[in-house]
Amino acid sequence: MRVAVIDDENIFRMQLKMMVEKLAKIKAVHILVDEFSGGQEFIDALSEKRYDIVFMDIYMPDMDGIETAKTLRRRTERTFLIFLTASDGHYPDAFSLHAFDYVTKPFTMERIDQVLTEILEHTPLDTAFIKISNAGKDERVKLKNIVSVTTDGHYLEIKKDDGVIKRARLTSGEFLEMTGSDKRFVIINRGIIVNMDYLNLIEGTEAYMSDGSTYPVSTRKLPELLRVVEEYKYNNQ
Repeated sequence: MRVAVIDDENIFRMQLKMMVEKLAKIKAVHILVDEFSGGQEFIDALSEKRYDIVFMDIYMPDMDGIETAKTLRRRTERTFLIFLTASDGHYPDAFSLHAFDYVTKPFTMERIDQVLTEILEHTPLDTAFIKISNAGKDERVKLKNIVSVTTDGHYLEIKKDDGVIKRARLTSGEFLEMTGSDKRFVIINRGIIVNMDYLNLIEGTEAYMSDGSTYPVSTRKLPELLRVVEEYKYNNQ
């Protein structure tokens, strides 16, 4: 899961990030936490990343939390939004934006634990995985963490969202079969499979991924690929 913490006060960002990361270890949940000092900085990042959970301070200079949340909601309704504030005067605004919860400062570990626990209870964790043999050992790789898969001779290079690349002696067809034909994976060219959850856009004959990588798209496949991507994005926005 990916979490964003947006607050113009550094001390609160640091405290909340530390709390979330500590709780993630206790709950054995993989969580990446990104910090943002302002609303516009966070909105700019949305062009490259998706967040499962957003902790949003309401009182911020320039672009406050309510305006930032309105922009977020125009892009997605799927993110769990939690407002942070020193007062409770914004309840109507918060819940009109489908906020999951409202946490008053100063927050405690117990309060953040309560919020995360409730979110995890509402979220069926995506635990689907493939098992590959790596250096003589069997290893599980979760499908949600796979950004792309490329062919290298008799091997596949499986790139994960943490930048790590796993090599496995598989064909593209065998990989897709192992995923159970998971709809998020699509072949964009000979020997190249991408996870559409990490696909930012296709421009010309290039596919731009959220981790900054780019891949060539088959000209022959392009019209059908654009249709598949548009349909997937629409159904999973």
